[in-house]
Amino acid sequence: MSNSVPFNLDPPGTYIYTGEMASKGYQLTRFGLSLRKPANREKFLADEVGYMRDAGLSDAEIALVRTRDWTGLIQAGGHLQAMLKVAATVGQNLWHIGAHNAGMEVEELMKITPRKVRAVPGGKD
Repeated sequence: MSNSVPFNLDPPGTYIYTGEMASKGYQLTRFGLSLRKPANREKFLADEVGYMRDAGLSDAEIALVRTRDWTGLIQAGGHLQAMLKVAATVGQNLWHIGAHNAGMEVEELMKITPRKVRAVPGGKD
């Protein structure tokens, strides 16, 4: 069965996480994964810029995190799972990342998503 609409892998369609992207975003990904530890989350929340400088992030990467530019972080090579750790630390989640990537509000994305997820941690059953 043929699909009449070609699948577009070029930005802003889908970002493919390649070895080149992984190398480019190594510091971002390492920083994001560091937030798995509660003590590191506390340090980050107490002094975001200081924590990110200590993690070796560039000024441009720090600006992306501070503005919660999830699309920019992914384009800069941050691995989605690591960026999700950053989002969770600042009180956001995958809906926020997806909505940012789609250029819409979270509520709008949730409303148009055909598959509903039940029993999300912290959400209604």
